[in-house]
Amino acid sequence: MEILVTAAIIGYIIYLRYYADLRNESEKELEVVQVGVRLYTNGQFSDALEYFTRHIKTEPKSSIAYLYLARCYRALGNVPAAVNALKTGESYDDTVAELHLEMGQILYDQRDYKTAFLEFDKAVFHSKGELAAPYQWRGLTRRQLRQSDEAANDLDRAATIRQATETTKSSASSLQRAFFDRKFLSHVVLILVNSAILLVVIKKATVVHLPYLLAAVAAATIGFLEPKKGWLLAIVQALTLWISYIFFTTIPETSGKRELELFSLYGSIGLTFIGSFIGGVLKRQLAR
Repeated sequence: MEILVTAAIIGYIIYLRYYADLRNESEKELEVVQVGVRLYTNGQFSDALEYFTRHIKTEPKSSIAYLYLARCYRALGNVPAAVNALKTGESYDDTVAELHLEMGQILYDQRDYKTAFLEFDKAVFHSKGELAAPYQWRGLTRRQLRQSDEAANDLDRAATIRQATETTKSSASSLQRAFFDRKFLSHVVLILVNSAILLVVIKKATVVHLPYLLAAVAAATIGFLEPKKGWLLAIVQALTLWISYIFFTTIPETSGKRELELFSLYGSIGLTFIGSFIGGVLKRQLAR
């Protein structure tokens, strides 16, 4: 039984480390530098430049930091420094579409349309055709290269993507997808597996400590995975545990064993809600 509990806890650690966060590296980097992004968005280019310069000293391979460093340099009129920052960012991660988009815009301003086209083409490729801006700029560049039909196709595609994006944002179904997204559903699967393991531990354990330990670790994992929706995952686990125990297991005949299982069951359910709350608080504190 101790081996099962230990294996389950190790499984949570592995899941948190490698599978819980479905974002790519660029999305993770972007979240880390939100302070600098806000400075840039608010037009505080000098402050943003200072922020990203400091950040690069601690994270020298952050392609997103180099992207915004380049944007700051460009906004301040230092185009050569912007180009150098973009090239450095591309050397660490050539798959960031915005790096190619920014480089293409600089080349477009310099009227180097052929080279700009190549950068915009890369931006379209690495964005997987999901962003409007790469198509928009590639279309404008094709106009300069006298590729009228291809330019019209790109500009139409950009308009279609923008319209689809606006429609998605305003639709009620998008709100539902934002809540029950792929990440959340994967966590539901994890909770169902944990509930099955926890039920086995409750039935087999001779003391309450093992189910309580597993329930506490699992609950903290719930809160850490979903700081805002952890309450729903906690309800799923609590209901799964209670229903499975009441309707799908054999209640012990001896009062001592029955009381032990009930203590383990309801204690685990209580710890599920307490632990998920603590895990959510911990995640929010670490994100600051």
